[in-house]
Amino acid sequence: MGIRNRLEQQFDYDIVDEFLDHFDVMTEVMEPTIISLENEATREDKINELFRIFHNIKSASSFLKIERLHLLSELAEETMERLREDPSRVTDELIDWLLLVSDQFRAWYTEISGDGELEDIDPKILLVPKVG
Repeated sequence: MGIRNRLEQQFDYDIVDEFLDHFDVMTEVMEPTIISLENEATREDKINELFRIFHNIKSASSFLKIERLHLLSELAEETMERLREDPSRVTDELIDWLLLVSDQFRAWYTEISGDGELEDIDPKILLVPKVG
């Protein structure tokens, strides 16, 4: 029995299905939004969009008690919060880190939707670039 099956035993099937639909959409838009941080003209809007994505994942994963998802989304949300204070702090190193985060979320989406188990977090993600 994988993670999806356990979620469906603990929560209504519709809740799990809706979470997966939203998680799929959020992970699909995450990468192009991160890449667009390079454009200074739209950077502030993209920071806010990423903040909302990570906040939504954090809230949903907390409700569903998916600890790894919750912890990573909380870390990413806090990083975006610091960037909201000063969008000029976006660096290539930070963008690369956010892309690692995006890849991790996408891998976890695939594992959850396929009723697998969540793989361990990529250790490179633990090396959060300094933001301010």
